[in-house]
Amino acid sequence: MFHRMMRLVVLCSLLVASMMAGHPTASASTVDDGGVIAWFDGAWIDLTDGWGEARACTSDGRTTVCYRSEAEMDRAAHTSTGFSVVPLAACSSSLRLYRSTSYGGAVLQLTTRYTYINLSGYGFDNDTSSYRVGACAAYFYDGANGGGSVYPGSTGAGVSASSMVSGWDNRISSVYIT
Repeated sequence: MFHRMMRLVVLCSLLVASMMAGHPTASASTVDDGGVIAWFDGAWIDLTDGWGEARACTSDGRTTVCYRSEAEMDRAAHTSTGFSVVPLAACSSSLRLYRSTSYGGAVLQLTTRYTYINLSGYGFDNDTSSYRVGACAAYFYDGANGGGSVYPGSTGAGVSASSMVSGWDNRISSVYIT
């Protein structure tokens, strides 16, 4: 009950701040239970509570924004997204994780480098069935914070896989982008 109340307080605070600023100031900060708050279709959502109608979310570690489709997310990338670029902290092109094989279903795009990213906060824990690695190599783990086993498939820069190595479908819990 306490965590739900804290989540509500955080969401209300973010909503008030965005209304005062007149535009989204989405934050990848987490609420008490580790859930990431994202801006989607004019409202704040806690991704651990589900994505609703969102099918593509992107995060640079500070800002998380969701869209109705991957194409909409890609179009927004060519316009002002509100992301603040921190040199060397974000990869020039993203890591994309897909819920379905053959790059289908919902997609989570990440760019934050040199830190373990727990997918549970994004509502994407044990949900990866295919992926595209951007300009920076990545490591996948089946435990939080880089714990557990390391994914044995290729995750070097520019690599993509339309399906996971046998036994690894829907098993990734955290990633690390170099």
